[in-house]
Amino acid sequence: MTASPATAQSFLDALNRSPQPAAARPAAARPQAAKARPRPAPTPSVRTVTLVAGEPGSTALDTAYDLTTGLGTEGPRVQAVLGPGGERAITDVLRTRGIDMGILTTADLKRAEAEDVGRQVVYIAKLHNVELHALARRDIAHLTDLDGKMVNLGEAGSSTQEVARRVLQHLGIRYTEANLGQAEAAARMRGGEPEGVAASFFLTGKPAALYAGLPQADGLHFLSVPYEPGLGDIFYPASLAKADYPGLIGPEEGIDTVAVSSVLVAFDWPERTDRYRQLAAFTAALFAGFDRLRAPGRHPKWREVNLAATLPEWRRFKPAQQALDGRARQPAASGGGTAMAGGGAR
Repeated sequence: MTASPATAQSFLDALNRSPQPAAARPAAARPQAAKARPRPAPTPSVRTVTLVAGEPGSTALDTAYDLTTGLGTEGPRVQAVLGPGGERAITDVLRTRGIDMGILTTADLKRAEAEDVGRQVVYIAKLHNVELHALARRDIAHLTDLDGKMVNLGEAGSSTQEVARRVLQHLGIRYTEANLGQAEAAARMRGGEPEGVAASFFLTGKPAALYAGLPQADGLHFLSVPYEPGLGDIFYPASLAKADYPGLIGPEEGIDTVAVSSVLVAFDWPERTDRYRQLAAFTAALFAGFDRLRAPGRHPKWREVNLAATLPEWRRFKPAQQALDGRARQPAASGGGTAMAGGGAR
């Protein structure tokens, strides 16, 4: 059968469209291998220690902030973690991943002794004293007027709760406990509700910024807290004065209270671990740069700290003791003792 002209033309078009053999196609240009770039040097890991501190407005938090910024670059970076303090801080140091240190009080440590915590926790330094503040409504003239009233003892498990409970129970004062933040408690007291919060306790170093903006016109004032030897050997007599709180204390007025010491503690890592080495480096930086923490602009409580103060029945972190021993061997002319001086938390 003879193909029609149209069929022949379609056959020729199909041939033209069919792919050429591989040999007939021009070879594609082979890409040149990229020049190998030098691998960047590995970034050294940041040396870090983590410190759990106190609740907002507390001296413990101010102390932690100064440690994060005041030691320069000589030691590892210090990270501060907010916490209520007290028994929670002990738990964090013992069991929370990544926590190396905590700022506690001697009242917290006294309570922890029963749990044999001393085998796992060491202290780096005994710090300054922290005073018990008892802020009350104007209709509460004396501590005994709190009998039968609602009293705020701060966050549950906090150092404030532990110390305030001990004082009130020792004095035989019955009360209904509230667990509020300090700012909220002050606001409720200013409201003047007869059945509301009558007083709020706060364990913190003076002067506390929390009270700076509270004038007597708000109807609030501090109560005196008597010191009695029966409270225990961790308590000291203390006082609040007009210089501490000009808006709340009169020129001739003095407010008696009690105090305990704050302590910088650490988990007792094995000596050959990286965490131990980081803590040792931090401790060396603390002792070497301590004078910077006492400089103007830092919390005034640093000027009370005596790094050589001891804490009976507790073990000092070995590098801290070695730093103290080294300073004790230095000649007096070298000035090596200045970093240990202080007004003295006892």
